[in-house]
Amino acid sequence: MRTRAFTLIELLVVIAIIALLMAVLMPALSKARKLARSAVCRAHLRQWGTVFHLYTADNDGKFWTEQNVWQTGELQGNWMLMLAAMYGDVDKARLCPAASRLNGPQGGVGTTFCRWGPGPIMENHQFVDEPDKVYGSYGINLWINSVEPPSIGGWRGQPHRQWKTIDVTHAAQVPMVADCTWFGANPFSLHDSSFNVNAGKPTPARDWWESKDPISFGDWSWDMARYVIDRHSRGINVALMDGSSQKVFLRDLWSLKWHREFELVYEVEIPWLN
Repeated sequence: MRTRAFTLIELLVVIAIIALLMAVLMPALSKARKLARSAVCRAHLRQWGTVFHLYTADNDGKFWTEQNVWQTGELQGNWMLMLAAMYGDVDKARLCPAASRLNGPQGGVGTTFCRWGPGPIMENHQFVDEPDKVYGSYGINLWINSVEPPSIGGWRGQPHRQWKTIDVTHAAQVPMVADCTWFGANPFSLHDSSFNVNAGKPTPARDWWESKDPISFGDWSWDMARYVIDRHSRGINVALMDGSSQKVFLRDLWSLKWHREFELVYEVEIPWLN
C-alpha cells in the first residue's frame, strides 16, 4: 500500500501562510490590548472621580486640604490613603495597567510613588508590601484642593486660583485626577510668568524626568510635565469634575481648565510626538 504524506513544499507553504496570518493579526492584537488597558484605566479614574464626588457630598461641596510638607510639616500625597479609608478598599484602582515602568532613580514614565522620598515602591507591576499604600499610577490636580490652615497659601501661594469646591461652572473642562508620574501637580499656563519660571519655554522632552540636579528634579518645577507622558498612544486618561473620564491627547492638555485663571491653549506642539 502507498502511504500519503505532506511534501516538504506543502509544509513550507502552510508555514508561510501561518506566518503571514500572524504578521497580519499581531498588530491588531497589540492594538486591542492597548485599548483594553486604556479602558480599564478610564474605569479606575471614573471610580476615583466617584469617590471624589462622595467626599465633597459629605463635606459641603469642598475638597480636602492637600498638605505641603514644607509649609505644614505634614506628610504629603496622602489622598489615596485618606479616601480609601473613608470609602473602602480601592487597591485595584491605584494602578493603570499600561504603567509598566518605574519612576524615581530607575527613570521611566509609568508609576508614581505618592510620597516625598526616593526609590521605587512598585516592582515588576506589583505593589511593594507597604502598610500605608500611598502610591499608584495617578496624580490629582492640586488646584482642586481647599486651602485651609495650616496650608493657608496653598501649594503655589495662589489660593485665589484653587477651585476648592466641586460646584463650579464648566465642570467638564476641569481635571480632578489623571495618569501621572507623581501624586499630584499644579499645571501652569504656557504664558503665565507670574510664578512660572518656565513660561514660554518649549514643552518637555521625552526624557524630562532625567535630571542631573536631584534637588530640582529637572523640569518637575513645570508641573504639567508630570502629565505629559505617552502612556496611552500619545495621550493620558483624565477624570473630570463633571464625573466623566476620557482620553486626552497630550497636545490638548493645555486646553483644560486646570485652575481658575488658567489660560487655555489648543493643540500645543510637542516635538517628540511628531
